[in-house]
Amino acid sequence: MIGIIAHEGDKEIVAEFFELFKTPWEFFDHNKYYDILITTNDNLPTDQARLIIQFSASASPSNEIQHIEVTPMESGNFLQFDNELLPIYGKLAQIRGDGQEFLQVKNKAASAGMKTTGKNKLIIRIGYELFNEVKYLLTFGQPPENALIPALDLHISLLRTLISDAGIPFIEIPPVPAGYNFIVCLTHDIDFIRISDHKFDHTMFGFIYRATIMTLIDVIRKRRDLRDLYQNWKAVLKLPFVYLGLAQDFWFKFDRYMELESKVNAKSTFFMIPFKNKAGRKVADKRYKRRAAKYDVTDIPETVKKLVTNGHEAGLHGLDAWHDIEDAVAEKSRIESVSGTADIGIRMHWLCFDRNSYSILDEAGFSYDSTFGYNNAVGFRSGTAQAFKPPGVNNLYELPLHIQDTALFNPKHMALSKNIAWNLCEDLMGKTVKNGGILTILWHDRSLSPERLYEDFYTKLLGELESHNVWFATATNARNWFQFRRSIKFKKVTKNGNKFTIELENKENILKPPSRVRLYHPQTRDASFAAPQQRRYPPYVDVVWKGESNISFDL
Repeated sequence: MIGIIAHEGDKEIVAEFFELFKTPWEFFDHNKYYDILITTNDNLPTDQARLIIQFSASASPSNEIQHIEVTPMESGNFLQFDNELLPIYGKLAQIRGDGQEFLQVKNKAASAGMKTTGKNKLIIRIGYELFNEVKYLLTFGQPPENALIPALDLHISLLRTLISDAGIPFIEIPPVPAGYNFIVCLTHDIDFIRISDHKFDHTMFGFIYRATIMTLIDVIRKRRDLRDLYQNWKAVLKLPFVYLGLAQDFWFKFDRYMELESKVNAKSTFFMIPFKNKAGRKVADKRYKRRAAKYDVTDIPETVKKLVTNGHEAGLHGLDAWHDIEDAVAEKSRIESVSGTADIGIRMHWLCFDRNSYSILDEAGFSYDSTFGYNNAVGFRSGTAQAFKPPGVNNLYELPLHIQDTALFNPKHMALSKNIAWNLCEDLMGKTVKNGGILTILWHDRSLSPERLYEDFYTKLLGELESHNVWFATATNARNWFQFRRSIKFKKVTKNGNKFTIELENKENILKPPSRVRLYHPQTRDASFAAPQQRRYPPYVDVVWKGESNISFDL
């Protein structure tokens, strides 16, 4: 059991952090002795825990007693941990003293962590504010230059490592279903449905320019091949026949998405525009009038019905829902009326969002949002691949966005070659295998079509994901699984010799795929907490949890 001593204003974010790092914990009770005590203030009851971890960037009287020197450092530093760099967005301090220093500050002769041992206990002092970092990541997110760093997952990994290295067994429910390495949400923002809706407007002329001149330039620069040039020029020549109704509209790709995804047994989520010819308000971009779509969800009721019947999902591609509660309710109702489902999620068109959006979407009754990502980068804006509840909401979950096609390839964004884009996607897949969670992927509706022609890349990506043994889930199914995981409560953990018994309960229906319960069982250390010999067995054991009230582990 972990005891937590935190500032009163941090209690909500503490609770959320321990839904992400799902392990037994409670706020500190002076009448109890804990295996692990985590504190963020100067309250350091050293006689009530075996392992004490103090997170603070400020000096305190207890540091003087421990002969620890705390020196504030400038902002914008990175800590070296687990062969990765952990950015610190808030206050950071150098920690010096007689103990063992760790958490080296990048490019500095300084460390932000120190371990000191006492009689039958280990005290660890870390010079940053853990829960302030978590709140910042879940509220504002990381800048694009740090997008490839799963910062929040690294904070969890740091705690997990410190506990394990102290030789203390502990329980965790990992953020991934039993039998899989991680979850994948395939999503599609439906900004357009037909090229034939666009006659002599910026969309048509932009398409012709990109399909002809820009494709030729990309071929010369070796960013695209001659096959793309042939397909795009062929599409431009075909365009008059599409307008006359004599040729199939090559932007209408719903069936093709279903066909490709069926090959890996995947279902996806399609985010639909609620009202046509409406640009929305409060959009800062000077091109905001181009945000108005030439279609809305009521134009394709049979297509939506077909998607839902085949196990896919229709969500809202919101226009003004991010800043106005009445608009949020009206836009949600529009999708409900066509899809026939009331459990609706949202991703904002152009990823518009502000600090009030979460509370508005929560009040409007959305089950999840999937806007928290980048237009000009790929990666972990929230620092995690887990679904989370943003601060201040009751029911809304955030499914952060990680990979977006236009962010990868658009000349106005990253403008990557396919080889470099593939390397980034592999990097994100590898980190999600390591940390668990949901990898959310956005492939726009027209990205399989001329002039983009991203179908080959998408098909390759689907195959690679399948090889990683993932659970392909709609956004709602992924959200429901994380809600189920969150509902699991640790009632009691007991140890009798080498046998651990965990008493669990939950208030949700048991979902498939089931969850798993993991016991970390580090090798026993002596009272000095000396490093153990080389490990002779895996660091943990998993048990699939199917709703039993008790689970036992025998070490």
